[in-house]
Amino acid sequence: MFDRTIVGAAAPVILIDSPTRPRCKPPARIAARTQFIFHGATRPSGLRIVDGCIALFQELADGRRLILDILGPGKEVSAELLDLRQCKAITLTSTQIETIESLREPSSLEGALRQMLCRAQEHALLLGRKTAVERVASAILDLAAQFTRRRRNTAGGRATFTLFLTRADLADWLGLTLETVSRCFGVLKRSKLIAFDQPERITIRDR
Repeated sequence: MFDRTIVGAAAPVILIDSPTRPRCKPPARIAARTQFIFHGATRPSGLRIVDGCIALFQELADGRRLILDILGPGKEVSAELLDLRQCKAITLTSTQIETIESLREPSSLEGALRQMLCRAQEHALLLGRKTAVERVASAILDLAAQFTRRRRNTAGGRATFTLFLTRADLADWLGLTLETVSRCFGVLKRSKLIAFDQPERITIRDR
C-alpha cells in the first residue's frame, strides 16, 4: 500500500545519477512519496516512467505546492523541465523510472514536449472554465486512462483503477479545497457515475 502523506508535506529527496553510456541505465525503483532530482556533470535528456506514478509540481513563495501534472507508465519527461528552481518531481507510489541520455528516436523528445504542452493547455482550460464537479470528473477520466489495467476493463465502459493521489493532492492539482473535492466525489457516487468502497480504489460506472 502506498504512503498517504500529501505532496505538501516534507518528503525525502534522492539524487539520480546521469547515465555514463549513450543509452539508458537500468530502471531504478523509487519509494513512494520521494522527491528526486538529477545530478552529475552530464544531465540526461529525460526520464521515462516504467511503472508507477509521479507528480510534477512547483513550490509557491508561501510554502504551498501547486501540482502541474500527474504522469503514469510510458510517459517521458524532459530533464530541461525538471529544473531545481522551477519544476520538481515526486513519486506518489513505488515507481520505476529510467534515465535517458539519447531518447529512442530523434523526435521522441519533441513528442514528449508536445504531449506535455497539450496537457498543460487542457489543464488551463480545466482551471479556467470548468465547474468543481467537472474538474473532478475530468481528473478521474484522465487518471483512469493512465492507470486502468486493460485486462480488467469490463463491458459498458466500466473501468477500475488505483487512485494514487490523496484528496489533498487532487485539491492541489485541480485548484479546489479538500472539502470541495470530497463533496464532488460524493456527488458523483450518489449519481452512480463512480463507485468506491475504499478512497484509493475507484470504479467508473458510466462515462
